[in-house]
Amino acid sequence: MFKLRQLGVVAAVALTLAACSSAASPTESEGPAPSSAASASRTVQLDVGDGKITPASVTVTKGETITFEVTNSNTVEVELIMGLKTDVASDSGDSLVEAEHIAPGASKSLTFTFDGDGPYAYGDQIGDHYSKGAKGDIVLQ
Repeated sequence: MFKLRQLGVVAAVALTLAACSSAASPTESEGPAPSSAASASRTVQLDVGDGKITPASVTVTKGETITFEVTNSNTVEVELIMGLKTDVASDSGDSLVEAEHIAPGASKSLTFTFDGDGPYAYGDQIGDHYSKGAKGDIVLQ
């Protein structure tokens, strides 16, 4: 009976280890490998409106991983791109991660690790949204 109990404990431990070793599903992104939302230190809410993103800046610590919950309060589809400020401004570059095709009233999330020296930023590059002011800065501490 004791050996059966030991065998049961060993089986339970093996199942637990197998479950813990499965990879987290990636966040929506292009460019660098996405971070796991489970590894994020905090969640920041961003609201993408008509010609603005609120808040207009977010302060982060170098090395911090943050999940951004992006809500579209505009009447048209929006996106959120995040990465190095020059890449965001040009809407191209290897540093960018994106939450695309966010319908009016909908939300999406993306997770980003701020492991470089920056400067970092975010924005909505659909149509003229960015030029109208739908952008923000990441303040790196």
